[in-house]
Amino acid sequence: MKELLKFGIAPDEFDWKSFLLDDHSELELAWQAAEMDERVEDLAELRWLLQEIREALAMYRNAFPDGRFERELESAFARQADVLERQVAEYETKLEQCDLNAYLTVKYAIRTLYKQLGATVAGSDWQSPCKKLQSTPDPASLAVPEESGFAQEEEGTYMRSYGSETVKEYEEAALEAFYTLPAERREQRIGFVTTSGMKALELAMIAYKSFTGETHPFYYQKGFYCEGADLAKLLLNAPLELEPDELYKIVDENRPIGCLLVDPGMCWPISPAVDLARLLDGLSRHRQSEPLYVIVDRTLTSVSNPLFERYGERLPPHVVLISVESGIKYMQYGLDLANVGYLTALGRMLGSQSHRAKWVALLSLLDAGADPVTVRQLPTPDLHQLTARLSRLNRNAHWMDAFLRHMVRVGKVEAYYRSVEPSPQYELDGRHWIGSLFYIQLPGLRSDAEYEAWIDSFVISAPREEHFVSGGSFGFDTFRMNAVRNSTCQDNALRVSVERAPLGQFLLKLKYMYSQL
Repeated sequence: MKELLKFGIAPDEFDWKSFLLDDHSELELAWQAAEMDERVEDLAELRWLLQEIREALAMYRNAFPDGRFERELESAFARQADVLERQVAEYETKLEQCDLNAYLTVKYAIRTLYKQLGATVAGSDWQSPCKKLQSTPDPASLAVPEESGFAQEEEGTYMRSYGSETVKEYEEAALEAFYTLPAERREQRIGFVTTSGMKALELAMIAYKSFTGETHPFYYQKGFYCEGADLAKLLLNAPLELEPDELYKIVDENRPIGCLLVDPGMCWPISPAVDLARLLDGLSRHRQSEPLYVIVDRTLTSVSNPLFERYGERLPPHVVLISVESGIKYMQYGLDLANVGYLTALGRMLGSQSHRAKWVALLSLLDAGADPVTVRQLPTPDLHQLTARLSRLNRNAHWMDAFLRHMVRVGKVEAYYRSVEPSPQYELDGRHWIGSLFYIQLPGLRSDAEYEAWIDSFVISAPREEHFVSGGSFGFDTFRMNAVRNSTCQDNALRVSVERAPLGQFLLKLKYMYSQL
């Protein structure tokens, strides 16, 4: 146990039988002492989020220097930020009080402030702001209203048609933080923040369709999540579904290909994930005169998968590598602030300004770009903060993985599956990234209604401070559960999204889960 308290023991070496069946209540204080460093990390994240609030307040203050109502509103926001900062400061001196429940109480209050302040800062924006052609007015004419927002940089543009400088600045920050690339290739990259991950995928498919005329076949990976597969069937002419091995084969045989749609993660029902290294290695030797688009959904592998940095240098001239990703899962620090997606594309043809302009035209035509009101509610893209957060989720996922293997051995679980298989291709802080999602099949449960009833009963009976949640999606700070089903509704499972709790609290939560299985 001493090694466990130092968090140096591997989950596979843990004595699950003893832990789950014996009384370890005397160790709870020792676990709490051992996890103090993690509570310091939690509080550092809250400090960073509050600093972001302060910067937004400074922008708001500068935008409304003379309005009495706005000054009073800014003061109200600032007072709330002061309250939250004092609470964080108190926890910094009393770490033993900052358990998961206390941490979430402050974090969710910060989340509310983000939502309120972001909407207020951008609340006066015009969707079609006027040009400011006259010189700065003298004090006597300040009462004359203008058709542009108080905090709005844009002039004489249509915001829907990629006219927001706020959105463009955020996009550039996201590209630099989350989609690293050698400096010499950056002129061949383009990136957008979209209204959702699905809209990012739609934009990628329409770009392929529009720029190539679908002269060569579109192939999508068997097991690609159903909404994405359905979208391909709706938008494209006769898309073809292939197993990963069949995808590698057509690439290795240098067959004509228009587009490949793949996912290195796994949704329900489980099918083999694509091996990106295997696929991109084959594509490095592929040759054809027409463009070949490769769309990778990076949502489940996130920043553990630096695909542009890893594969960008070996892309042939005809290949355009595109990453699409939901921005509301792992990318929002567990705050679930706004529905956005990310599309990033790399290819030599993107070095042409005229070709880049075609992408912008498609973005505008589809109304796919994120709104500045949405973007102003998001924290600054920060790879260090995101990595620290995802590393905690991943650490807990490895413990969950070992726990579920033990549950299968003792007959409490029929089968379980990860969302990402361990691979050197996906690493975070020196550990294989396996995602925070697990798909679990329980004895005696078959229909989705049975799984939903089991989840709701479990959550109702659990102590509220444990933060077991009945709900979909993933990437949260809490332990989320929902039922997942296939198209025939005959093969269903429990989907678990692992939380970010310190290890001691997380292990006690698994012990409680064991008692209910």
